[in-house]
Amino acid sequence: MPWLRKHKWKLAIAAIAALWIVSFLSPELAIRRYMLLHLHPIDSLTATVANTERKDRAYGHLYDVRGYVDRATGDEIGVFYVKQAGPFWYVESVGTGP
Repeated sequence: MPWLRKHKWKLAIAAIAALWIVSFLSPELAIRRYMLLHLHPIDSLTATVANTERKDRAYGHLYDVRGYVDRATGDEIGVFYVKQAGPFWYVESVGTGP
């Protein structure tokens, strides 16, 4: 146990880095990462993300999200477009309608 006590911060940082990298491998995780980075940690865990099976050439794949509310306006932000670059996914556009 002395080894674990000595290296617990290094292990925690490595675990966070691994989770960060994994979040790029799925469109749903990319959306949840976007919410987390925009300071909505509870919404990133509780929001419902659904694939609409639609794809736009300019914006990417359309996802419907329920439970993500903008704090400034109080409106629900329910439309996410995600794109794929190689094996990695990222959020291209966010809004209230397609």
